Amino acid sequence: MIRLLVVSLSALFLLSACASGTYKARQEQRDKMAASSGMYCNFVSGEVFTDVEVELSMEMAKRCDSSRPFSITNFKTSSNENGLVYCCSMSGRAQNAVNKRSEAKSSEKNSNAEVVEAAQ
Repeated sequence: MIRLLVVSLSALFLLSACASGTYKARQEQRDKMAASSGMYCNFVSGEVFTDVEVELSMEMAKRCDSSRPFSITNFKTSSNENGLVYCCSMSGRAQNAVNKRSEAKSSEKNSNAEVVEAAQ
């Protein structure tokens, strides 16, 4: 019985680690596409943030160009989590920040690859 529990927990941790890596990769891909297109969309969870309108305002202030049109839509995830999806044109400041993060991550990956090659 204990062995089954240990195996189940190990499988759960392994699957969550894989899902986390996939999630991070998708976020990086989204950020690169947003930086190149200038359009950004995101989900604000009504279950995580009880004051969803405050969180929405803060998120949009960080990313969006207030002089350009935007959209806000009610959304329910496949797990029935209510929230809002917003799409907007990114401000120049937000695009620069995303570009810098992308460049830093790619240079970090390159330096990690060089370390691996040197170790071999």
